Amino acid sequence: MTIELILVLFIIGIATGILSGMFGVGGGIIIVPSLIGVYSFIHFDSPYLVHIAIATSLFTIIFTSLSSSHKHFKLGNVDLKAALIIGVLSSVTVYLFSIIAIALPGETLKKIFSGVLIIVAIKMLLEKEKTKSENNNESGESKPLNKYICGFIGIFTGAIAAFSGLGGGVFVVPLIHYLMKYPFKKAIGTSSAAILLTAAAGVLSYFLNTPKDANTMPYSFGMVDVVSAIPIVAASIPFARLGVYINRKTHHHLLSRLFALFILIVSIKMIFF
Repeated sequence: MTIELILVLFIIGIATGILSGMFGVGGGIIIVPSLIGVYSFIHFDSPYLVHIAIATSLFTIIFTSLSSSHKHFKLGNVDLKAALIIGVLSSVTVYLFSIIAIALPGETLKKIFSGVLIIVAIKMLLEKEKTKSENNNESGESKPLNKYICGFIGIFTGAIAAFSGLGGGVFVVPLIHYLMKYPFKKAIGTSSAAILLTAAAGVLSYFLNTPKDANTMPYSFGMVDVVSAIPIVAASIPFARLGVYINRKTHHHLLSRLFALFILIVSIKMIFF
């Protein structure tokens, strides 16, 4: 691996960490398309190239989410019971659906991933900016825990993670916020803790069900490209904490819209090119 490639992966890790801390997402939005681009650049060929990118993304999310959720927990932004219910159910779902995902062609999986991103981007673009009174309520008390809603969120996001390589945070955060009436910052912190379990289960499934003809990268853990994951993880862990700090200090409505435009462009490019 060249110095230039390590630097690129390190930059991917920086972006991943900041996004994880700020928005409660695992970072798969950045990692999956970036790794697909990296593999194309180095002329790595495999019928499971997209699957490898997804499995590697889930692997890095374990460490990023651990860093992010630890910082959020110290700030009192994590509901451990909700995170555990969502995380355990999503873990079961992601494990089972990963088996189906491995059987799908790479192009089909890439289109599913792109479709998920487009939905996320449109949602972020259409989301209205909170008024001052709504922002003041963000620090208020959340509603009592609803185990059934937690269960629904866990099952739904587990399926999303299996097919897209996203930890599910892009859906967990708004679902916790709107359905469970949790303050936005607490939804982000709870999401960070929940997707830690989701990502771990996804990695396990992609490892145990690796096809014999996968043609994985050297020193891989099943379908997980460990060599490429190391620079991403090394950068994402400290920068996840920076993302949490930015989350505390800024109102990121404009930033989230710019981010939405970015992922919309990326997803459209992946579908048509």
